[in-house]
Amino acid sequence: MNIRSWIILIINSLLFIVVISLSVLFYNQFEQTLDQKVLSQLSSIERLKRVQIEKYLDIEWKHFNRDESIDDGIDFDLKNLKKLPYQIHESGIYDFTPISEEGTLLIGMIKIKGDKIQSIKTLSDDFIQQILLERTGMGESGETYLVGKDYRLRSASRFFSNKQPYQISAKTKSVENAFHQIFDNGIYRDYRNVDVYSSYHHIKVSHIHWAILSEMDVEEVMIPLKTMKTKLSMIACSIFIIALISGIYFTQFVTKPLNKMTSQILDMAEGNYNIDITPNTHFKEINDILSALKSLKNSLIRAVNFSHEIGEMNLSTDYHPNTKADVLGNSLLKMRDKLTEYQHKITQININKKRILIEGQESERKRLAQELHDGIGPLLTSIRFFVENMNIDVKQKNEMKAIIDHTIAEIRRMTYALMPPSLIDFGVGETLKTFVKLIHNTTNIDIDFNNSIKEKKSKINTNIGISIFRICQELINNTVKYAQAEKIRISITEFDDYLSIFYFDDGIGYNPETVKLGSGLTNIRERVEIFNGLITFDSQKHDSTVEIEIPLTDEQN
Repeated sequence: MNIRSWIILIINSLLFIVVISLSVLFYNQFEQTLDQKVLSQLSSIERLKRVQIEKYLDIEWKHFNRDESIDDGIDFDLKNLKKLPYQIHESGIYDFTPISEEGTLLIGMIKIKGDKIQSIKTLSDDFIQQILLERTGMGESGETYLVGKDYRLRSASRFFSNKQPYQISAKTKSVENAFHQIFDNGIYRDYRNVDVYSSYHHIKVSHIHWAILSEMDVEEVMIPLKTMKTKLSMIACSIFIIALISGIYFTQFVTKPLNKMTSQILDMAEGNYNIDITPNTHFKEINDILSALKSLKNSLIRAVNFSHEIGEMNLSTDYHPNTKADVLGNSLLKMRDKLTEYQHKITQININKKRILIEGQESERKRLAQELHDGIGPLLTSIRFFVENMNIDVKQKNEMKAIIDHTIAEIRRMTYALMPPSLIDFGVGETLKTFVKLIHNTTNIDIDFNNSIKEKKSKINTNIGISIFRICQELINNTVKYAQAEKIRISITEFDDYLSIFYFDDGIGYNPETVKLGSGLTNIRERVEIFNGLITFDSQKHDSTVEIEIPLTDEQN
């Protein structure tokens, strides 16, 4: 499909969707509003006429009760009362329509004393019929009528003028609802089997039970909707015609972006990639071509930039070839991978060198500690025993013993600092507890150590344990020497996959990037690095922290 066809199709499709959607929306909204308005109008009419009828019957009943005459002069045969489908046992207003000779509405008011009818009066349908025939606001097809419990009309039908009301059956859904006290105004079939808007209610006065209904034909109500539907169709057709003409006219503007694209292709053919290629036209074909050109330009620019980053040994720079067939991009990636592999080998070699150096230092410390413990330690103990048995002045003997005891204590401290025996026997947790207690006793710094190393199935091997001890030892020593701190908090937690160390002191703080604390921080970093761990320094006045994470794997054991 060419560009012109796409333009015409898209514009007309969008307009079709919008116009049809709005038309349907307006039509439905207008229909709902019209339904509500008609039902509200019918409900008001039904309510007004129901009140008028109830009031009329109430007034007539009051007049009747004050009148002592037998009847109102109408010749009424009391024997006809036996023809009623119900029996009369008490005073009240009754529906005599079933025994009306004309089949029209007949209302009887009866006063009974004892078991005898004292007085009786009949009312014709003139006044009630006059109320019901008032059709203001009900259009051409509207009517209000009464239905008895025998589902026969009590008022005259304006559609069947040649029939008496009682001859017309009106057993409809709306009438049944009225007698069952279900008031749900809406569209129903009336006694003519015609769809009507119906508002209905129940009239109960004394012994009279009627349904009153105000109805209007749906067909008459739909006339404005049909007119509106015709107008909306004409408007939609006009919009489609205008859109079609506009689409044909505006296709001439396709040539402008095509000419611009031709110029850009010529510039790229000459090697000039510093051009702005923006696929912002309204045509898919042109946008696809411009997007392809832009992708080519960006691909070349990315390749050049990536080559520059590789030259600067920034091997972590992210780069992805466009496709598997991108020879230039894949070649650059291979070059980066080779350099990364080489750099990784160099890094691993350096780490191994550091590990060997640290392990050598620990081995030497262990040897020195063992020699101090096994060599000089027993000699000093023998000397102390010898002095103890010497026959010399007591004061001089005590001074010599004090010097020897101090030397033994210092040898023990040096031995513990070089390689605490408990580190191998009881683990790093217990060793740090002892070390922390020693520092607290000698410096009066408030030190809190939280040991959360697993007692069973711990993945912390001897090498990691030694490094943890050296790290904490170095951090504590730096705090004691330089930080002027009053509090130290240490927390060591062993998780399933890694070990976490948190260190805090409230000293004067330092700049981790520029501070020179001998080789302390360097040693800490190197020990974390040889286990592929992470370390973070954060220092402020009264709030210096060090956070360390060391991965734990089964291979380390």
